[in-house]
Amino acid sequence: MSGLWQVLGGVLSVALLAIWALTIWDIVRSRLGAGKTAAWLLIVILLPFVGSIVYWVMRKPQGGEVEREYENELAMRESRRRGAADSTYYGGR
Repeated sequence: MSGLWQVLGGVLSVALLAIWALTIWDIVRSRLGAGKTAAWLLIVILLPFVGSIVYWVMRKPQGGEVEREYENELAMRESRRRGAADSTYYGGR
């Protein structure tokens, strides 16, 4: 039973590390200004799990982000609407 807890703890640790790294990457790439960026980085580094949750809850999407997501959704709908597929799509030759 103890081996199961070790594996579960390892998987959870890797997931938390990935969330923490993604949070730091998002803070650095977003243009919040020097003061806000430094404050968020300090919070997330000192309190990795709680700081990451608070950041993602309080984060506001940027204008370009929303527009990009909208354009991607339109492109996906358009490609589905066309339905043009060659024979390789259905597993043919």
